[in-house]
Amino acid sequence: MARILRIQHWDHKFEYNSAAFFARRGDEVDDTLFFAGQEPPDPRDYDLVIVYGGLMSAYDDSSCPWLARELRFLEDCAKARTQTLGICLGSQLLARVLGARVYKSDRPEFGFKRIRLLDVGRSDPALGALGKGEGSFIALEWHDDAWDLPSGATLLASNPAWPNQAFRYGDAILAIQFHLEFTQSQIAAFVADPGFKRSADPEGEPPAAMAAPGPRYIELRENMETLLSNLLDQGPMAEKRELASQGAVSRSSSAR
Repeated sequence: MARILRIQHWDHKFEYNSAAFFARRGDEVDDTLFFAGQEPPDPRDYDLVIVYGGLMSAYDDSSCPWLARELRFLEDCAKARTQTLGICLGSQLLARVLGARVYKSDRPEFGFKRIRLLDVGRSDPALGALGKGEGSFIALEWHDDAWDLPSGATLLASNPAWPNQAFRYGDAILAIQFHLEFTQSQIAAFVADPGFKRSADPEGEPPAAMAAPGPRYIELRENMETLLSNLLDQGPMAEKRELASQGAVSRSSSAR
């Protein structure tokens, strides 16, 4: 069992496609809403922090003054070596924390697209298993902003429309510009909302086509579960479990 913290940027009205995955594992899942004034927890209490997307920009400091508190929390996550996954806006916030430029892209993306793993991405302990050895996988794109690769980070994935799709920083930070977390019903609800705004992607698919039921959403969920499983079973969390196991063995031996 793992402790998961989800940082969300809108009122929680639906479950992501990972809900059943966490339930099967028996994981404990908490939510923090910085925009609602909630106080940040201690990142050392969690095995994985997931920073989801949102409608604001990572540089909207004037209209979203709470972003400063969230950025400080992400800095604390990095210092604590807490596994942190940033998705879309989450990836942009992590890039900003690491000193990279985040800006309005001249090539926004919208719709399902294939993400290509670079050679180093294929060997990444979390992202490398996606695509089932083919070196590419389906993801959903919906972004107007983009990030430059932070100094010291490794670019893991790309696509023809936009080169910077995923990066790793150290062994505990993974940032992905694309989405793997949405269900078909969520996207259908977004597209049907009166305030819906499509990113101006000249090669993007029509909103109705993106929201239509189909096997792509099954693949999206499978990719998300693979990514989460790898994040939770490798890296710092695996080290933490090993240390805990060694401590238990040591205490048992001392008690004899």
